Amino acid sequence: MYLSKNESRARIREAQNARNNRAEIVKALSTGQVTRRELFKWGIFTSAGTLAMVNGLSPYAHSQILPSIPTGTPPSPLFGVQPFTQRMPRLNDVKPHDLKRVTMNGESWLEWQDLPNEPYSKRTSWHTEFSASGGNPMYTNPLTGRGPMEGRPPGEYFAHQRWEEYLPQKGFCMSLGCPEDNSVGFHPDMPYQADNKIWSFGPGRLSAGVLPPPLLKMRYGEPVIFRHYNNTSLDKADNGGFGSISQTTHNHNGHNASTSDGASNAHFYPGQFYDYHWSTTLARADMINTMAADPRASGPDGNGGLINVPGDFRELQGTLWFHDHRFFYTAENAYKGHVGMMNYYSGPDRGNERLNDGVNLQLPSGWHLDWGNTDFDVNLMISDGATDPDGQYFFDIFDTEGFLGDMVFVNFAYRPFFEVMPRKFRFRLLCASMSRWYELALINSAGRIVPMTVISNDGNLLPRPIAVNKLDVLSSGERVDVIVDFSSFLPGERLYLVNLLEFENGRGPKDKLSLKDALQGKTADPAVGRILEFRVQSTMQSVDLPGYTYDMARARDRDRSKVKARLTQQIPVVEPVRERVIEFKRGANDARDDTLSGCFPDCPMERETPWGIRINGEDTHSLNANRISMLVPRPGEVEHWTLVNGGGGWDHPAHLHFEEGVTISRTGFAMGATERLARKDVWWLGEGGSVKIQVRFGEYGGAYVTHCHNTVHEDAAMLIRYDVLTDPNNPKNSQTHVQVIPTPNPTPDGVTYVMPEIMPEGNPFHRSFNPFPKTST
Repeated sequence: MYLSKNESRARIREAQNARNNRAEIVKALSTGQVTRRELFKWGIFTSAGTLAMVNGLSPYAHSQILPSIPTGTPPSPLFGVQPFTQRMPRLNDVKPHDLKRVTMNGESWLEWQDLPNEPYSKRTSWHTEFSASGGNPMYTNPLTGRGPMEGRPPGEYFAHQRWEEYLPQKGFCMSLGCPEDNSVGFHPDMPYQADNKIWSFGPGRLSAGVLPPPLLKMRYGEPVIFRHYNNTSLDKADNGGFGSISQTTHNHNGHNASTSDGASNAHFYPGQFYDYHWSTTLARADMINTMAADPRASGPDGNGGLINVPGDFRELQGTLWFHDHRFFYTAENAYKGHVGMMNYYSGPDRGNERLNDGVNLQLPSGWHLDWGNTDFDVNLMISDGATDPDGQYFFDIFDTEGFLGDMVFVNFAYRPFFEVMPRKFRFRLLCASMSRWYELALINSAGRIVPMTVISNDGNLLPRPIAVNKLDVLSSGERVDVIVDFSSFLPGERLYLVNLLEFENGRGPKDKLSLKDALQGKTADPAVGRILEFRVQSTMQSVDLPGYTYDMARARDRDRSKVKARLTQQIPVVEPVRERVIEFKRGANDARDDTLSGCFPDCPMERETPWGIRINGEDTHSLNANRISMLVPRPGEVEHWTLVNGGGGWDHPAHLHFEEGVTISRTGFAMGATERLARKDVWWLGEGGSVKIQVRFGEYGGAYVTHCHNTVHEDAAMLIRYDVLTDPNNPKNSQTHVQVIPTPNPTPDGVTYVMPEIMPEGNPFHRSFNPFPKTST
């Protein structure tokens, strides 16, 4: 449909008015000026609990606004900014603090060596002392004077498991809050973001946030504490239009106890901190290589050697990330800046390309540091965003299908460039978008494909490297590590990372475009096309050794990295003890009405919950953190799960916390070579498709979740809880978690517990449980 300039302007104004009106509804609900029941009465919400398609409220109502804008919002102003006019920022390399062990009450407490005013880190939460003392001010939230200073729930249920065995040696102390005035933006020529539009991490206690997001370097054999201070606003309505002041951090997909997974309904409030124990436990530590005799199961010791650890070297992880996981607010908080990346380093994946000890793979990285070099090993966090007419960050909380931005960011910078040398580079790509995903190709200045070599999927090394002309679809939360060899390009040449995946709305991809159509702009989707420029040059500044300049003319700087023919070994697919069918569906039978009955934690009054998950063909349920939908009764047992997209018209990337799964098969479309039998934690299901995986749990117990990683769907209740029980005969395991634990119910005044319900279809101890159900669609 052709629109004149006047018609286009009118419809843009119409969409902006709708967006403003929706924001006013959110504000009125959050401050108690109006109730959800009143909105039903006035016809603003439908009986199904969704926003009515009322002109003036919905940007999709009336004339569909602008057919050329597939985001459902007016176009973001660019203020004359052209692509590839700013240097891509490297993620902030955060340095950890040393922790010193001291003995208190017969247990190990940890003293923060260069932060003398920091409370000790310890096995149980400081909330325990707060509760036992009747609220002694010594243990009280210093910002508010009410509630405990640590948000971690009290007692043994949320004590750190296997604390002495994996005693932290380093600590990251960071706070999440609003950046200082006029300090962050998406491009130097775009407006700075106003207060509370961005909440990001900064160093230390109660500091201002910064951009780009952080990068944490960790190594196997060196457990850490991640101390997260909540420095958001005390007023929940002072959030820049979206986001929750209560937060929680999920290590995606670290092999950690549920206490430190960040998705066990243990959110916390401004002024509090939460100590996450990221143990760097290698999976199968209780079952394989228990004596730590295999040097491949190891981490760098900092002096050219290795620290052996128990566990299966085939399950070593490399590229991870962390983000908010506050139930009902994950998308908003992560979109707002509560994100970061983590590189886990191991004996095989050392981050030192010149150390040749028979274990190290010598992948592109650098050599100035013993481990963790990133000069030629680069993290790329790809996301999308939108702004209002003033250039201020915007998120539409009423769009439960999925939120799409019309600007593409790399490390929170709008379409930047990055300088490379003519040699091999490793790129760790992360899809950090809420509802948009990507199909990526690399081209030269003539528009011809440049091959890439995939070495890792979701942070797990592939058995062998695979050369591709374009990457498999990268859905929300997925990571892929690639090697690009720039050695055939001369200084001055430019290459581009191109997105080929077209979206029309947040339901899922519309089409995979040809390279020609994507480059020629034969799409209405503004996120298709070139998103990152690579500039080849003969010299480059080091980030590992500040002040050092690489020069390809010097022999000492020439590329000696390798991409070996074998990277790791394949984990075989075996017969399972039981199978489960997990369907991601619309229309839960317990979807909320205007009374909000049966919702735990308390559902936001302004939200809709149309999504749900069905287990083994039984009832479809929406999120209830106090409902256990699946129980894993014994560690070490192999299960096969079939993840099903149970409805037409929508797409879902399915995410499993705590453990990875071996990808067995899929329906709906052909499996890519880089996914076949790969260990992963997110699987793009495709519209009407399914994926079968093999999972095996161990080491830790407690409450975890699985959900759709279109985080807008997740926040609209497409999430279920599953609990893992520990082995009572293993003295290393937590004996508290040999049984189901109660659910925390956090408030600013402290945490109480509620006993959960276990659904029969997910409970292997229940007489009606079917261990081998048929796939239901």
